[in-house]
Amino acid sequence: MKKLGYLLLLCVCALSITIFSDKANAAEKTVYFSDTHEVLHGNPYTGTAFDINSPKPAGSPGYTFSNDPAITDYINGVQQIPADADIVRLQIAWADFEPTDNGFSWDRLDAFMNRINAEGKTVEFQLLMSESPDVANDPNVFPYIYPPAWLFDVKGASFRMAPYNGIYSAKQPIYYDPIFLTELKKAIDAFAARYDTNPGMAWVDLRAFSLFGEWSGWNDSSNFPWPDSATRKRTLESMIDIYKNAFTNTMVMMPNPGAAVVPSDSDANTQAKRYTAFGFEHAAANENWGFRSDTVNSAFPWMDYGTVSENVWINRLLRRDHIQVSEGGGWDSGIMLNNPRMVVKNAIEAYHSNLQGINNTSFADWNNMKAAYGEWFTTLARYSGYRFVMPKATYNDKVKPGGNFTLSQTWINNGAGFSPKSYALKIDFTDPSTGGVVWSGTDVTLDQTRWFKGDFHDVNSSFTLPEGLALGTYDVKLAMVDPAGNPKISLAMPNGNGNLYKIGTVNIASSSDSYTDPAPRAQFRVENEDYTGASGAYGVSPPPEGEFGALYMEHAGDWAEYSNVDVPISGTYTAEFRFSTEEGNKFHVEVDGTDVTGSIITPDSGGYNKYRTLERQITLTSGRHTMKVVREDGRWFFMNWMRFTLANPDEIKIQAELPSLQDGTWLFANDAINDDGTVGVSVIDMGDWLQYDQVQVPQTGNYLFQMRYSTVNSDALKFKLLVDGVDATGELSLEDTGGVKKMKTSDFNVSLEAGSHSFKIVWTEAHANIVWNWMKFNLQGSFSKTIEAENYNMQWNLNKEYEWAGKDTGIVVGTYMDGEQSVTAVGKFNQEDYIRYENVYVPYTGLYLFDFRVASDAVQMFRFEVDGEPNSVTVPDTGGDGNFVNSSKWIKLTAGIHNFRIVYESQPTGKGMLLDKFTLTAGTTGLKAIELQGASELKVGETMQLNAEAVYMNGSRNPVTTGAVYSSSDPTVASIDANGRVMALKWGMTVLTVSLEGQSGSFTLDVTDPSVELMTINDTDSDIIYVGDYGTDSRRGLGDYGDDIHYFVAQGDYFEYTFEGTGIAVVTEKFTDMGIIDVYIDGMLQSQSTAIHRSD
Repeated sequence: MKKLGYLLLLCVCALSITIFSDKANAAEKTVYFSDTHEVLHGNPYTGTAFDINSPKPAGSPGYTFSNDPAITDYINGVQQIPADADIVRLQIAWADFEPTDNGFSWDRLDAFMNRINAEGKTVEFQLLMSESPDVANDPNVFPYIYPPAWLFDVKGASFRMAPYNGIYSAKQPIYYDPIFLTELKKAIDAFAARYDTNPGMAWVDLRAFSLFGEWSGWNDSSNFPWPDSATRKRTLESMIDIYKNAFTNTMVMMPNPGAAVVPSDSDANTQAKRYTAFGFEHAAANENWGFRSDTVNSAFPWMDYGTVSENVWINRLLRRDHIQVSEGGGWDSGIMLNNPRMVVKNAIEAYHSNLQGINNTSFADWNNMKAAYGEWFTTLARYSGYRFVMPKATYNDKVKPGGNFTLSQTWINNGAGFSPKSYALKIDFTDPSTGGVVWSGTDVTLDQTRWFKGDFHDVNSSFTLPEGLALGTYDVKLAMVDPAGNPKISLAMPNGNGNLYKIGTVNIASSSDSYTDPAPRAQFRVENEDYTGASGAYGVSPPPEGEFGALYMEHAGDWAEYSNVDVPISGTYTAEFRFSTEEGNKFHVEVDGTDVTGSIITPDSGGYNKYRTLERQITLTSGRHTMKVVREDGRWFFMNWMRFTLANPDEIKIQAELPSLQDGTWLFANDAINDDGTVGVSVIDMGDWLQYDQVQVPQTGNYLFQMRYSTVNSDALKFKLLVDGVDATGELSLEDTGGVKKMKTSDFNVSLEAGSHSFKIVWTEAHANIVWNWMKFNLQGSFSKTIEAENYNMQWNLNKEYEWAGKDTGIVVGTYMDGEQSVTAVGKFNQEDYIRYENVYVPYTGLYLFDFRVASDAVQMFRFEVDGEPNSVTVPDTGGDGNFVNSSKWIKLTAGIHNFRIVYESQPTGKGMLLDKFTLTAGTTGLKAIELQGASELKVGETMQLNAEAVYMNGSRNPVTTGAVYSSSDPTVASIDANGRVMALKWGMTVLTVSLEGQSGSFTLDVTDPSVELMTINDTDSDIIYVGDYGTDSRRGLGDYGDDIHYFVAQGDYFEYTFEGTGIAVVTEKFTDMGIIDVYIDGMLQSQSTAIHRSD
């Protein structure tokens, strides 16, 4: 047995809004707005559904429209449609309004519509025009008579007795009989003549159950005795034309297309064939028609990415051209109440619904339903359909009479659906003292029908003011208006009154300041699981980083196509692809059949189902396009989303390899070509330089200066930027990236003046150890946005995504104390609980300081993800509820739309973490790093002061004096107090860390003890016993002790060493492909150490 005081083993073990304005010049005002997160009511074609028909009482045959007591009470004023209901769903049968041939009965329906108009509601008419059940004998059906008896008895329409449910039969018309089609047209024409222009009309359902394949439990269309496929197609299209020709103002809603293709039908044995054979392609040619599903519930994740389901295939194909409407079962049925969140998640995230029905409430059960669904009813109401916000507007706020007033708007849609109709933009100047309108202008070109979630659209509206407009300061208000000029759309914006929203003030003066319209910007997003056609590729469950699903492509030649991509503005776009795969896999992207990216070779994403983003520059023209993602080789490959951002007029991007002049460098380095598809600059040594002439700076101001590069080794790298021969930055340093294939972007700050300039990069220290790809300059500006924690889009737990363990399965919103003030905060976090905030707009690319307002009774951790990219945030022990503080983190964001997710990583103690809100503020002096200074070695009993220095983007350095958190990885070796005072306690090593504003610096301290004898044992010592699959490597030349190592390759492998002493230390290198080391002494686990080094 070896005797020693402390053992050191050396080996390698690889185991498996706030509103404010910002003036760029005297005439320009910019204002920002945030989503109010209020539930919006009254917008056309969206909202919450209310079933007015009474549910069928037990033991009773139920009611029809003609005798329903709930409808009678409503007509008589006894009942009102609930304030939080928007679209009233009414079932009415053919026999209700034409009980005899040509004997139309409208009085009751007229009275009903009068009440609807008086309350400002709209109606979804479910016209029951097909076969009716056996109402005389079947106790489980309503007594509706769909085609009235006279159709068969008087007009002689042919029919058959169609069996259903194995017991009863429906009296089913022979739909291609000319008598049926003639009488159907007459009835529909009469209904439309009376109500088509009624303002209370939302839409009319083409509710012919069996014809189009709806899974109604009746004899479906696959079994209807069509004489041939041509007759079926002709009959279905004739019925569609009857509705199309009758309703020229009212939307028509197509029925559910059914559950599956028909393998035995050669005309309908694929999704595309059935789409044509059953009339849906014909219906989709009608602008502003909608499509529905009757089965969005909680029984399973709704979206089916296979090749059989017709319903979800049509949904993906048409959801950007025709609104989608869904409904589920009865509100208290098992497939609804067993997981209310899944109902909502399916409707919003899978179906992209404008309206989701929670059925069979009527007046009696409306409040019971709301109580049962809780927050999920509110979430459904808030995010169904469209939800327009103008997060930014810029206008000239000093204009003379007769001058031009221009309002540049940025619009986003925070809802799951879209608006099928456009609404003009109206601008009012109003007298602030009287509220009277002194001038009004309308921009009829505004088109909201292509505004989808994940996009932003810039719109310039210009107006010529009248010569006689009186001088003065006026309020500026805007509205989206109907053809009559009345404010029509409720916006998710503050300062609204009657759908008219104040956005600022304007000064009408005797002279105008010069003003230039800002160049429009745009961004749009494609979810990869939303393909409209595919070969080999298919959709899969949500990736760990979130979103609803992803695309999987495993084989060469697999492809997925997106035939409904709308490009808002022609130009050069940065295309971002969020993918997961191994290094060296290939794919490309086609637009309208043309390869626009070339073969893209992927870097390693970090592991299976772990995602990263790569970019390419592509040119697109405005309009509708078909985009295709094509695999070029095999192996696993996921893609989550694609985002396309129009070149930002406030950004300057310079490819390093394209200088006007240079000295000493190599311009064709392909080491980093997989990063963005371009070569880089290498063989850079001290004194080398590259010059870039005629650089156009758009505006005088402060710019974020980004350098994209990778390093060969850790040798020092320093440079400076000269602008027109003048040093603009001083000497700047670049950090080691960890390898030539590991790209990094370093951020700095520089002030630039508008105009044409010559930029020169001079390398003051370099040793052929860098590959430089590009540099960017992004104009900075003032911006701040606060998001209340309870205003999330979705929440739950990552390990229980499809489970329901009660309403508290995820987080819980409650009332807490911040000092003496009551606040609403998110709490009751469990490990892996998450909250998601979607469609967050930021105007500038730059560093943002995130201040999370938190309270906790212990040190906690959460992961803050931006578009899937993780950022660790530490929450200090604040003393719990009543003691909220700001926990800060600097994070770089690009201009545009982002999705945030907070994932709680700790095991909660007590009340755990509470989150009140978080604020992001654009900053030009972002904290880059914390650098530490102190003795690297202390003896037991000695003390020292650990000094910390904050390094900022602009190159400035400040001593850290307040606000920092100090910690020791092993406080038994050395302790550190809140002021950075260190006390050495016993032999060993510890890592001292100082954290500030999300940045941290670490410092390794070696504590020695003269009374402890240290003996170093090399990995080749004969007394070490190795067990398992291990190997050896000698003469490595990498600085290993003895220049040799032992390594393990399988989980569970181990080595043993018997000694006598007081402790051991195991020394190993770290790398991305290594694992975890458990250290046991005398059979007891003493510690666990990681040999994994994160690649990022």
